[in-house]
Amino acid sequence: MPSSSKNNGVPMTKTGKFALGVLCSSILAACSLEPNQLQSTTTAHALAKPAVARSDAPGLSARYAKLRKQQIAQVDYKLSVTIDKSGDAFSGRVVADTQFRRNLLQPLTIDFAVGEVEGVQVDGKSVPFAYNGQFITIEPAHLKGRKHAIAVDYKHAYSNNGSGLHRFVDPVDGEVYMYTDFEPYDANRLFPHFDQPNLKAHYTLDVTAPKDWSVITSVREKNIEKNGEVNHWVFPQSKKFSSYIFSLHAGPFTVWEDDADGIPLRLFARKTLAEYVKPDDWFTFTKQSFEFFQKYFEVDYPFVKYDQVIVPDFNAGAMENVAAVTFNEAYVSRGEKTQAQRMRLANVIAHEMAHMWFGDLVTMNWWDDLWLNESFATYMANLSLAENSEFDNAWENFYQGTKQWAYGSDQLPTTHAIQLPVKNTDEAFANFDGITYGKGGSILKQLPYYLGKEEFRKGVSNYLKDLSYKNSTLNDFMGHLGKAAGKNLDAWQQQWLYQAGLNTIQANFQCDGDKIASLTISQTAPAEYPTLREQRTQVGLYNMEGGKMVLSKAIPVIYKGASTEVTAAKGEACPQIVYPNEGDWAFAKVNLDKVSVANMSKHINDIESPFTRLMMWQSLFDSVTDAKLPLDQYVSFAVSNAGSEENINVIRLVSSHLGTAYAYLNQVAMDDTKRTQLQLAIESFAWQQLQSAPAGSDAQKTWFGTFTGVAHTDKALANAQNLLRGELGIEGLVLDPDMRWNLIALLNRHLYGDYAQAIKSELEKDGSDRSQLNAIAAEAIRPQQEAKTLWLNNLLENRDAFKLAQLKYAASALFPTEQRGLYEANVERIVGALDEVNASDASEFVGTYTRLFPLNCSEQGVKQVSDILDSGKQLNPLLEKALKNRRYKNQQCLNMAAAIGNSAG
Repeated sequence: MPSSSKNNGVPMTKTGKFALGVLCSSILAACSLEPNQLQSTTTAHALAKPAVARSDAPGLSARYAKLRKQQIAQVDYKLSVTIDKSGDAFSGRVVADTQFRRNLLQPLTIDFAVGEVEGVQVDGKSVPFAYNGQFITIEPAHLKGRKHAIAVDYKHAYSNNGSGLHRFVDPVDGEVYMYTDFEPYDANRLFPHFDQPNLKAHYTLDVTAPKDWSVITSVREKNIEKNGEVNHWVFPQSKKFSSYIFSLHAGPFTVWEDDADGIPLRLFARKTLAEYVKPDDWFTFTKQSFEFFQKYFEVDYPFVKYDQVIVPDFNAGAMENVAAVTFNEAYVSRGEKTQAQRMRLANVIAHEMAHMWFGDLVTMNWWDDLWLNESFATYMANLSLAENSEFDNAWENFYQGTKQWAYGSDQLPTTHAIQLPVKNTDEAFANFDGITYGKGGSILKQLPYYLGKEEFRKGVSNYLKDLSYKNSTLNDFMGHLGKAAGKNLDAWQQQWLYQAGLNTIQANFQCDGDKIASLTISQTAPAEYPTLREQRTQVGLYNMEGGKMVLSKAIPVIYKGASTEVTAAKGEACPQIVYPNEGDWAFAKVNLDKVSVANMSKHINDIESPFTRLMMWQSLFDSVTDAKLPLDQYVSFAVSNAGSEENINVIRLVSSHLGTAYAYLNQVAMDDTKRTQLQLAIESFAWQQLQSAPAGSDAQKTWFGTFTGVAHTDKALANAQNLLRGELGIEGLVLDPDMRWNLIALLNRHLYGDYAQAIKSELEKDGSDRSQLNAIAAEAIRPQQEAKTLWLNNLLENRDAFKLAQLKYAASALFPTEQRGLYEANVERIVGALDEVNASDASEFVGTYTRLFPLNCSEQGVKQVSDILDSGKQLNPLLEKALKNRRYKNQQCLNMAAAIGNSAG
């Protein structure tokens, strides 16, 4: 890859001389003017001093983006790109037809990260320029008019880290595939341009590519010209949109086609994955989403066609490129999908489609509104599934997935207001988190209860109609909602969007005989985030009837402040359980009162509603992580009560909690005999549930995943090895390739049996890239210093020899919770690499490095991270955030250990 300090065209030393020459010429010209003309020219030169100087650092600042928006009124791009099968770089030419708001007084910069600039022309004439490896600079003297065609000829290396134009070689058949991924600031790794969301443009693309490839972008091609071994793909001009959602994908894909009420649909996957793709599911979910969104928004789909491209090595789940959405290959299972996996696929399809309207058609002005972009798609995807799909438990999945992510994130030291200033694109990248997606989506979910469902829908529709093809701000969105509902939302915005932190609510009640005498909702807030909020919830009253704990009454109420009396509850039957967020309307953590806790503990399996059981189980585990309920007591309760559970969502939740509990038990300080007993209880329970689950059921697959995460005794490991070899079978359990790798990783994690041969044998049968990545993880997880040394070398010294995906798999596997001793033996080396990593402009690698700091439940573990954070170093936002959260989790684990000790005492 070219050095980031490389300068093409005019060397940096000449650039200074060039600028001086312009200044001298201006002064000489001014000397021949009349006095009043001289004065105005001098003023102009005073204004020419840069108000916002752009630093040579990677990325883009909000301040500079604002200046450039003031410079540029309109821009459109003509882009020609040549890609091939074997090279390490691609070449291109871009012509930016640019209209300026006024004559330039400051240099113009064009974003282009770590490429090679071969020449710059303005209106067909070559001009001097400077290039620092991050952006091209053109002096105002060469842009004297209001309209200019600025052309750049360039080269750029293909990416191997999933950003920019990523190149992938399939290890099975040697075929090459390419795709782009740009958000928030990597579109300039495909072509030089003004890479900020509020400089929307039309794009006219042509591509020269190998003749057997498909080329995919935001529009369908208008012509393919054949020229020997290559084809020249010519595309018509696109609609107007931001460059981070422009795309270029290419390769010899397998393609399936369909139609959604006149909208052409295509689905692409690489050849060696095609046999596992189920296009009927993809197209069904796509059509259902189109049917729902076009009716809900009252705006026709704006981009003519809709392609979905399944790609390898993808860093995210999916990306909403205009009319050419990319999806992680993880959404393709090599075995039979569970219902939960099918729902996740339907959800992500709906999420990315929602962005076609909210994000692509109407786009945030700057990255401070990233949360609204993602939160809205998160909420709308779940609403689409709930109202127009086969999945009748969409909101239960939202609760146990998205909402728990949000609750967890909002209790971390790095929580932040949903709406906050974003100084630069590095901060934007760091803000892809549980607040941006989860909390924002959750508070949007409660808004229709507060405003009215139809009022909310109408506000959204009017917003999209009024601002199509434009940029918008939060105030635009909230203004449209408030107008549709006839409510002023200023106070709501202040409470929910500009204040961080999670509130806790609890119902407190008294009965007079068999009737409620009083019931109040109390609300508290953490000391560091003391805001008390207002929202609408339901209070659920539960009683035993006919052997079942049933909902006898649900009372809607708007609560606010420290205490709210629920007057409608007075006179109702005295409840055995009160749940103050019935139906999950509100965004709040729930504390159960003592009476409800006691009855819930006795009747957890008698609760009629699966959703209520789900919330009760979650409330129990929240008590564990809050160090209120000792971990050992939770484990005993779970293995005693979860065996009779039949609802798959509750099974998934409890099995996940038990896997987490097992990991904590590896770390917390406690009596070793007790630790051994508890871990054996979890292992035995998972194996028992695996064997007794209905053959071929989703529950069986769920318990298989739990078993491979908690098995550790010789007996359990022998069972795992025999399952892998086919010497032991469980009725209905069919091991797909990925499940086999789970077993292989388990054997390597404990150095059991022929663990090394298991990797070799599996790779001989399945040489796919997914298998190769799993093989890396299986090697890295071994409790051997030589394995740790090898992969730390690769991660910290030899990373250029590996794809980012390979490094991610290794980093994630290196230090499981029971290998704390090996982590301690290597932590000095990990910390020693921090300065180099911190200086990196590769955000995805910085995120990979943070995986090398695992849970370390000790005072020393807390101190190790504190020493870094307290050193005074200016840390990359992503790195700083990860370390703060790790310190918090380490301390949380210490608190949990103390709770076990207090319980034993």
